[in-house]
Amino acid sequence: MTVTAAARSRDVQVGEIAQKTTVFRSRTWDRLKFEAEYSRGQGTTVNTYLIQAREVALIDPPGESFTELFIDGFQQHEYYQQVEYIILTHVNANRIATLKALIPLTYRAKIVCSKPAANTLKAAIPDLELEILVVRSGDIIDIGEGHELKIFTKPTPRLPDGIMVFDPATQVLYSDKLFGAHVCGDAIFDENWKALGDDRQHYFDTIHAAQAKQVDDALDKVALCQPKILAVGHGPIARFSVSRLIMDYRDWCTNQKQKALSVVLMYTSAYGNTGMMAQAIALGLTQSGVYVESLDCEYADPVEIAAAVEQCDSFIIGSPTLGGHAPTQIQTALGLILANASKTKLAGVFGSYGWSGEAVDLLETKLVNAGYPLGFETLRVKFKPTPEALSDCTKAGENFALALKRSQKERAPKGRRRVVGRSRRSGGWWGRFVWRRWQGGI
Repeated sequence: MTVTAAARSRDVQVGEIAQKTTVFRSRTWDRLKFEAEYSRGQGTTVNTYLIQAREVALIDPPGESFTELFIDGFQQHEYYQQVEYIILTHVNANRIATLKALIPLTYRAKIVCSKPAANTLKAAIPDLELEILVVRSGDIIDIGEGHELKIFTKPTPRLPDGIMVFDPATQVLYSDKLFGAHVCGDAIFDENWKALGDDRQHYFDTIHAAQAKQVDDALDKVALCQPKILAVGHGPIARFSVSRLIMDYRDWCTNQKQKALSVVLMYTSAYGNTGMMAQAIALGLTQSGVYVESLDCEYADPVEIAAAVEQCDSFIIGSPTLGGHAPTQIQTALGLILANASKTKLAGVFGSYGWSGEAVDLLETKLVNAGYPLGFETLRVKFKPTPEALSDCTKAGENFALALKRSQKERAPKGRRRVVGRSRRSGGWWGRFVWRRWQGGI
């Protein structure tokens, strides 16, 4: 009997990707979540890496969808009790769930992460005394035998705590959310990389298009490493198309930044729900041909926010409601908008809430009273957004893009029409007269 991919159960695939370097690929052939990034329905893998040198380092345990499977598979590996470092390239609630199960098995291990990630861990697991090693760009973790792991921070609005790890001994770059694809299969590497093109671009479009500026900065750091292998967080590991994939990311970032119209998308997200809405709105905007600059106001500098809202064609702002109020960072951003953004700019408001939505009401009221036109009806979601709510957010982004294009067209000055072509008198004084008149010379 033939077992189709769709009928296969979740599992953990183990393989060697470089000298003393093992990957644990937690696999599902079904769609893992309902966000747009998984919408191609190819399944996905969540990749975890183990480097076995004089000391042992574990990089990126999977989320809670795979906690039990991963722990069972990991305990069968001879080095599981020797882990000295658990390196987290980013932290979220799903990963924390697995970390709680992993810590008793790796009781000697130090947790390595960025400062924002450390703050998240301490708040999420207050009852455990975690030994956390906070790292910054340029730090090196020497685990012996030439494996001097170099740390590069790569904060983005989606993952402000993000880092990358480069191992010069194997020339493997652990790139986390960069360069991945939601594709599940038996191939550990990208031997058939041409067939991955659409999945890789879809992954970029749904995750990175709205943070192209920050991704471009991360690519500069990737260039310093000159990796031979990109150990991605999801999908096949890049070994046969490293240069091409990096070049594609450069091109995709450039294409985003060259779009004619721009929207600044500002938000904070206390529990991830407002962030999910922001990503869905951004998808609608980018699919409609608008450049989106995402800013997480919790980490963005006020000078950066002020410059962005002054230079953009339009803006959208989103907020959770905490204790009946908007977070301080959102109140600061609102003040910067009112002080720096032209009243002719199209605006949008969205947010999630638990028991009340005062923050969203505040943003809407302040912007409308100041005279800003709204590009879509204000979006409000209670608790976690459903697939239908996220679809509404994407549609709102599309409608906002249409309204922005319409408003820009209406405001465009009506210049004199230039006749293209060559008449029999175009080389004489009449031709020069027409040219000067078209330029406003007379």
